[in-house]
Amino acid sequence: MRRVFSACAIAAGLILFLHQNATTSAAPLPHKWRFDPTVNVPWAGEDDDDDLDAPDLAAGLCRSNPFSLTNAYGPLGANVDVIFNDVQNNSGFSNLGCTTPQNETTIVVNPTNPNNVVAGANDYRVCCDNDGLNDGTGWAYYSFDGGVTWNNVQVPGLTVETGASGALKNVDAAGDPSLAFSPDGVLYYANLVFSRDVPVSGVVVSTSTDGGASWSAPNVVSYISAGNYSLDKEWIAAGPNGKVVVTWTRFAQGPRGATYLASPIVGAISSNYGHSWNRQGFPVSDAAHPFDQGSQVAFDDAGNLYVAYEGASAATGYQTSSQFIARSQDDGRTFETKELARVYDDLDCYPIFAGRPTLSDMHFRINSYPSMSVDPATGKIAIAWTDNQGAGSCGNGGATFTGTTSNQVKLQSGTWATIGNAPVVAVTTSGPDKVFPAVATLAGKTVVSYYTRDYAIDSTAPVCHAITNPDPGGIPPVPSANSVCLDYAARIAIGATWGSQVRVTTQSSNPFIQFADGAFIGDYTQVALGSDGKAHPAWTDFRGRPGVTSANQDVMTQVLQ
Repeated sequence: MRRVFSACAIAAGLILFLHQNATTSAAPLPHKWRFDPTVNVPWAGEDDDDDLDAPDLAAGLCRSNPFSLTNAYGPLGANVDVIFNDVQNNSGFSNLGCTTPQNETTIVVNPTNPNNVVAGANDYRVCCDNDGLNDGTGWAYYSFDGGVTWNNVQVPGLTVETGASGALKNVDAAGDPSLAFSPDGVLYYANLVFSRDVPVSGVVVSTSTDGGASWSAPNVVSYISAGNYSLDKEWIAAGPNGKVVVTWTRFAQGPRGATYLASPIVGAISSNYGHSWNRQGFPVSDAAHPFDQGSQVAFDDAGNLYVAYEGASAATGYQTSSQFIARSQDDGRTFETKELARVYDDLDCYPIFAGRPTLSDMHFRINSYPSMSVDPATGKIAIAWTDNQGAGSCGNGGATFTGTTSNQVKLQSGTWATIGNAPVVAVTTSGPDKVFPAVATLAGKTVVSYYTRDYAIDSTAPVCHAITNPDPGGIPPVPSANSVCLDYAARIAIGATWGSQVRVTTQSSNPFIQFADGAFIGDYTQVALGSDGKAHPAWTDFRGRPGVTSANQDVMTQVLQ
């Protein structure tokens, strides 16, 4: 979760740590580490916020014609914008005067009532953080008619600007939203909370017993007020009998945040519906794999706990990454771990913008973190991700990328006994990029959704050929030789039989719309399946609400059969 982001430089202490802790004799290269903190704060090494928001760099397109008007795009059609009552944004030069963004989407369906659908996102409607700007706070968007109509509610007490008390008075931003329903219909909302100005970060969980319409004060799962550690990328799962588990990445950054030592996946458990938390920081990733990020967690009906994450592979001296799956049968006290498919997101796999991997012609940062779903009845695990295998110079051992990206969605699935040897399925194969996939599996049905450039790569529409102006103080957009618009799409499988790709969005839209240089659209999307078989994808869309608001980042959804 962020306003804007950059890279976290690696230092000599990382190499020393690797030599002391690696299980292989291969020495890592002294390069920027691929797993950075994603919170944009100086004390976590993400210290470019002032530079990127200053008037000497580009403004978001939301300040430019036609994006500043309400008719940049046509009607939404079947797509449903779950956001209403957006306000004007005060988030620095890149967004000043624009409608507030919402991004980084999570969505769930109540297992006791498939008509109760709830979504969440980073939501920047509330002012003011410690810098006097709009900042991320937690909001829930809930529906009781199967996703046709929606209401919005602010989750209270997460930050100082939303009524925080106790230790949370020190935090002024919340993000990385994750929602989970328990089998009996209790709803949980996990957020990362932190300060932009002082070394404070935490993981909190709020609870709803009325389908998302109202929320408890947050319960603190973990809280650190020291610059040598930061918490990042939490995820939540709710199991039977009141059990709730949250996992997150704990970055060890050395004294005064001087370097990057490790980023293991850790967790905490509640046995009383989230009212109190035990064993905070229990280890999930094993000692042989200390460099990890992007965990997701789930239960099956038997109470087994599964955690997927991306980690650096010890077999290559931590110079390449793989997907990992861990299982606990004793409430997180011990884990078995399997290293799954290699991930092709090496240094030579993507162009870099502002220190982060991106796609050709794009600026927004990307990742290859897994999306995981576990069918609670069958125990089938499905893990989806994207990488750039086979495109340009990717995977050849170089230090930089050459060529044109062709990022694709991959899927590895099976039971705990079979997933280690399960083949990697290419969910997508067409050349244009795909990114930020989500997966849901239930009762023999699997849905994978994702952004795609398939439908806009040849577009000649003017809105698809505008990018932010790099000139000092430059407001008018400049032309792009290639289309930069995105769509959202999905594929659905019944058993092992996959249907054709379905275009979900009714119109392509331009991701450069907000944040300095179009550098952020969130780090993930999500899709949920209800017991009625209907799928509910949720993604960050860039059209806003045409005819009502100017173009901006909103949470969009649609019901898929």
